[in-house]
Amino acid sequence: MTKDKRKSRRRPIRYVAWATSDSGERQSCLLSDMSETGARIDVENAGQVPEQFMLLLSANGAARRACRVVWRTSNQIGVRFELAAGAGQNASLVPGAAGVIEAPASAQAAASR
Repeated sequence: MTKDKRKSRRRPIRYVAWATSDSGERQSCLLSDMSETGARIDVENAGQVPEQFMLLLSANGAARRACRVVWRTSNQIGVRFELAAGAGQNASLVPGAAGVIEAPASAQAAASR
């Protein structure tokens, strides 16, 4: 059994988000688990997700994280968050972390369907 080398604890989550490229194209995705430093994301086609992208955590893009892909399979990617969430960025959905916003109940309900 290999030791988990992550710097922060992963938490399971089912949350709809969007990966957006520099050209502004959006690809819907589903966060499977998330930590302060990265996430595992389910996507339709991992090959279409650029190496670096912005992960929009809200439909209007107010909550977002800059991401770099560190691994990929056909329908999942693992990302490292490029910038730490600062005060007022509201970029994390990890419950219990400092400066965290939690997914609205309506979004949590939609993701669990």
